[in-house]
Amino acid sequence: MLQGLSRKSLNIIILVCLVVITWLNLAGGEDQEPPLEPLALPPLHDPQWQIWPNNEGVTVLLRAGGTIKGGTLAIRGAEQTQQIALPNASWTIPLYRALDTAPAEEPAALLISGPWPASEKQAMAALVIREQKLQPLATTTESWPQCIRSHMPGALWLAQQQGKDWQQLGQLADDPAATGITPPAQQAWAVWRLQQSRELRRRWQNEQTQIDIQADLAYHRLPFQAYSQLYESLADARPGEVRQVQNCLTRTQAPENVKAENPEANSGSAVNE
Repeated sequence: MLQGLSRKSLNIIILVCLVVITWLNLAGGEDQEPPLEPLALPPLHDPQWQIWPNNEGVTVLLRAGGTIKGGTLAIRGAEQTQQIALPNASWTIPLYRALDTAPAEEPAALLISGPWPASEKQAMAALVIREQKLQPLATTTESWPQCIRSHMPGALWLAQQQGKDWQQLGQLADDPAATGITPPAQQAWAVWRLQQSRELRRRWQNEQTQIDIQADLAYHRLPFQAYSQLYESLADARPGEVRQVQNCLTRTQAPENVKAENPEANSGSAVNE
């Protein structure tokens, strides 16, 4: 086809092709946004919680906090955390009254933050455990799967698209719908990342919401550092985290999906026997 063309014409055709290829490469490069700059995140302070072992095996955390006027006792049950404000002195009657609506006869975590001496906090905890008949939490640890621990920002973004909060990240491992959500564009991710870092820090700086956070960590048997690790991971998080956690969850969910779709496969050996 090109045999009748002169060498000059061939050179022109080659030159035009090179120009087109170069232009396409440049156009494609313009679509690639520069990487996001890391966020300079101030560290979260250590809340200084101490575990109080007790004969009943109930999870109890104590710390110095509150004000000279009083502090907070929190009970984390199956539904939510109930916080009870107590005065520095003569706290017995207010505590008894508040227990009427507090979690009872169920596994729970108990947290006390206030100006009382350690012995008095322990007396409070013993009273609540006895009166409410609180039970120990499950001995198994509800640690986040490796997929989530390796890509916490992406997991948090996915969870929020489904109306979940940070303490519910573990539920993504059993939710196939999470792998079908479209990841955000880089600009949207940059805005979200900044907003989330500020929100997580704001919660931690408020004593009442920090107690709620610690109660969730204790109740779900998560490491105490899980919240601060999530916060710190936002500093250099990229939007690709979403796709990475989705791919990881897809691989881990695949065997379970096969079992669910082929229940006869699990019972075949029993039938043959």
